[in-house]
Amino acid sequence: MKSLSTQIAIVAAGPTGLAAAITAAENDMEVMVFEKGAFAGGTANMGMGPFGVESRMQKELMCGPTKEEAFKIMMEHVHWDVDARLVHDYFWKSGETIDWLEDMGVVFDRPTKYYPGAYETWHVVKPEDGGVPGPRAASAMTKVMYNHAVEMGVKFYLETTVKSIKKNEDGVVCGIIAEGANGEEYDVDAKAVMVCCGGFGNNSEMINKYTDHTDGVDMFGFKIPGITGDGIRMVWAAGGGKSHMEMERICSNDIPNVGEFDSRMLFSQPSAVIVNRKGYRIIDEEEIKNGAVAANAIARQPGRDAFLIIDDSIIKHFRKNGADMGSSVHRGDFTKQFLAEVEDAAEKYPNTVFIADSLEELAEKMGIDEDTFLETIEDYNDSCDCGWDDLFLKNHKYLHPIVGKRFYAMRMSSGAYGSLGGIKVNHKLEVLTDDFEVIPGLYAGGSDVCDLYHGTYCYLLGGNTMGFAVNSGRIAAENMVDYVEDME
Repeated sequence: MKSLSTQIAIVAAGPTGLAAAITAAENDMEVMVFEKGAFAGGTANMGMGPFGVESRMQKELMCGPTKEEAFKIMMEHVHWDVDARLVHDYFWKSGETIDWLEDMGVVFDRPTKYYPGAYETWHVVKPEDGGVPGPRAASAMTKVMYNHAVEMGVKFYLETTVKSIKKNEDGVVCGIIAEGANGEEYDVDAKAVMVCCGGFGNNSEMINKYTDHTDGVDMFGFKIPGITGDGIRMVWAAGGGKSHMEMERICSNDIPNVGEFDSRMLFSQPSAVIVNRKGYRIIDEEEIKNGAVAANAIARQPGRDAFLIIDDSIIKHFRKNGADMGSSVHRGDFTKQFLAEVEDAAEKYPNTVFIADSLEELAEKMGIDEDTFLETIEDYNDSCDCGWDDLFLKNHKYLHPIVGKRFYAMRMSSGAYGSLGGIKVNHKLEVLTDDFEVIPGLYAGGSDVCDLYHGTYCYLLGGNTMGFAVNSGRIAAENMVDYVEDME
């Protein structure tokens, strides 16, 4: 076993670990980062950018809320059922963090919002090729961060899995045990240890045990390789307490979220009709713009799913007038490829995408109550004719009757960007026991601890999970620096 020594040891090199490593190095700390993957960046490599309020860019463009406004929005959203001090510290640091990243060399496209009515807090990263931002754009950010950390002297041990956290006889954390890809073991002495492994979103056993979902049945989350709850279990084994655990729920199904059937966004438009297995409408379809809110409504239904229905007359309307709502993630005119893609999707995913020449045939293919479904569509069409939705008060401009000759439906269930929570921490990101006692020398951040949304991701303030990841890394590092300096 090879012996190593450092002041700060960081477990995982995602956005949290990278931010923590750079911040600690800026404060003249010796830092080692241990990452079981072959490269840095973690889940952020799949995303688009972090949250921030009052960044230089927002001030120049005169957009976005103030810190105070954003804080009130978040706390009302979660009914104050979170660590308010941590939310405050994160929000107050977030704008300066965007500036910090820009000074490092990260190029942002602009602050944007997820849908009309939300706020411009999502600082979407400009891709390396300078093209249009989309999924994976933030990999350009993590690449800059990694290179900057290396330049600052941070030592990275890639393809190296941390096995356990060391504590001395006084219960103080004093290092880690790790194993490299070649089987070489490392006994690492450290004054402080931070764990930030990205959650458990690719661990079916933990999803089934610690959330109210069954993976692959009513949960179709992003399956990011390596995100298997290692850090959470490691901290629990070291005496860390359990926090609330959930999936960062959005609307999804068994079709891969990126790169296949992108034109399915045409189903997720207010002009669609959304029904459950009994054939009833369940929501004002305009709420589909907020994937977290819509996922809440869908998860309450029989089978924990619902069906989004459009027809060829709505597609014709989109071709002439454009979609009801654009997408900050997928951009372009998807009506041009919809017909080819929907036929392909119906063949590949016959239990998820349905095409029919009549409403009766569509009901049969979806496996829902035909009589109720036909009555629902008749009532809905009457609402469209008079321009008033008596049931859910849907905006009249989205009332388009289902009267075409070709009908399309897509089954939606719950998906997730990943998991949230697991490790109990305080606002300093110090790990706590179940009895709220601090474990000296142990810190955690990112999705392993993120418990900000009270079960419903706050799409009003886009970029929050990645924003929390980066900012929790910085906050934890600053507190680790103080801790190490006090020890020394």
